[in-house]
Amino acid sequence: MANDTPHSPCPYEDCASSDAFNWNKDGYGFCHSCHQSYPTKNMPATFGWAKEEYPLKDNRQPQAIPVEGVKYTGIRSIDPDVCKLYGIQIQTGPKGEDVRYAFKYPHTTKYRMCNDKSKSWVKDRGLGMNHLFGPEFNAGTGKRIYITEGEFDAASLYQILGKTFPVKSLPSSSIGEKFIKNNMKYLSSFREVVYAGELDDPGRRAANKLYQAFPEKFYFVPMTEFKDANEFLEKGKATSLMWAAKSPQRYSPENFFCSADDFSHALRNESPYEYVSTGHTGLDEKIRGMVRGGLTFLKAPRGTGKTEVIRYFETGLLKDPNIKIALLHMEEMKSTTLRAMATYHLGCNVRTKEDADNNNVTLESVENAANTIADSTNNRTIIFEMMSHDDPLKLLDYTRLAVSAYGADYVFVDHVQRLAYLSNSGVDGATSTLTTLGSRMAQLAKELNIGVIFISQVNDDGRTKYAASLEEEAIICIKIERNAESEDEVEQNTTNFIVDKNRPFAKLGNAGSVYYDPVTTILREDIFGEGNEST
Repeated sequence: MANDTPHSPCPYEDCASSDAFNWNKDGYGFCHSCHQSYPTKNMPATFGWAKEEYPLKDNRQPQAIPVEGVKYTGIRSIDPDVCKLYGIQIQTGPKGEDVRYAFKYPHTTKYRMCNDKSKSWVKDRGLGMNHLFGPEFNAGTGKRIYITEGEFDAASLYQILGKTFPVKSLPSSSIGEKFIKNNMKYLSSFREVVYAGELDDPGRRAANKLYQAFPEKFYFVPMTEFKDANEFLEKGKATSLMWAAKSPQRYSPENFFCSADDFSHALRNESPYEYVSTGHTGLDEKIRGMVRGGLTFLKAPRGTGKTEVIRYFETGLLKDPNIKIALLHMEEMKSTTLRAMATYHLGCNVRTKEDADNNNVTLESVENAANTIADSTNNRTIIFEMMSHDDPLKLLDYTRLAVSAYGADYVFVDHVQRLAYLSNSGVDGATSTLTTLGSRMAQLAKELNIGVIFISQVNDDGRTKYAASLEEEAIICIKIERNAESEDEVEQNTTNFIVDKNRPFAKLGNAGSVYYDPVTTILREDIFGEGNEST
């Protein structure tokens, strides 16, 4: 590869990619996930930690390294005649010491230091890196061609297969359309194209690109014991790889599943419809708890206390010590959220400084209560914000970040119509935005096996404001009803839950209520008319 350190974690905290960062030969890096360069001009001092962990690479060019001889022996257990055939050599220094490997591509040469495989250069970057590495096997030689992800692996597999089958290597796992175009005619001449590399994330991406080009004749070799062909060769396990390579399996992209292994993996590792208690007996009886792997939709008219209901569920989920939650409250400050959570923990109103003073609660006690219920020691509550310049669909990236970097199990969004306002494109634009967001968020929740809770305003006719299609994407829908105009104080402060969609279990209807205590400003379950009794 032309990059010094392929597949490194991104140094930018707002990305959290584990393998998308690459160093270039000029000493600068680029993340293929967040598309940020490193380092950037005028990089803030806050990235000092990254500069220590990601120092600039040594920019020596291959021409500057003294080389006086070459040899084809002693190269990772590969026979010298195979090394000569593939153009793999060790270049030696003035004292005969091994200095660097050289890999002869059709129009350029790639170099790698013998004592540091992270140091790699291409002699002429503008040439040859969109070509396969390996001998000029005649087009259509035999019925199949094997493709590896590394030069040593290509030569190793060729040797393991008895030096009969054509084997070539990708220049890197980061192949693009230009590579496919350059090699389409040649690879199309074979009846089978077989990928023989590790199916980690980079390998899977490369294999998917090849599959898209040759879907009807693309196969792969399972790497069971070791990650690549050269490791099989060096570990003395060449025979096991030989038999696997001679009976390749049809490749399925990561979104297709058809083999027994695929089905076993799904049954053993996927847990559909996992639940965590909402903290509300009536709802748990109907829906079993807050579901993971899908979207839960709470809908209510304006003025029914939607945010407080969300708060009730957030604090309820935190009672499970293994659960982490991420919160997006778009209509309130972080301190408002934290003071409300502290109120639930203390059992008295500390939502403002005046409220806390009236209840003789110090700021220190409020801080302790907020940190306790949020379990900040274990980072179990993550609060994030949408920025004024964000596109509404940025929520998808933030959700993925909350899960991948912070371990969130549930993401609460209050309320979803506020996201539509960010689109700044009128009613039609808001509808389009929320429709897209709903479908993509539902897929993301399934992919990450998290619970996403949207709370939404409804119009006077009971339909979701701007996007009725949002409900279609949810697997559970809960209506929130409250007669805020009632002259009866108890009825005025009672919120009812009605489940009108429950895809997993089809239990619908009244799911109980919660009573808002105007003194403590806390919601509590009102199962048997306790609200009436309390007043």
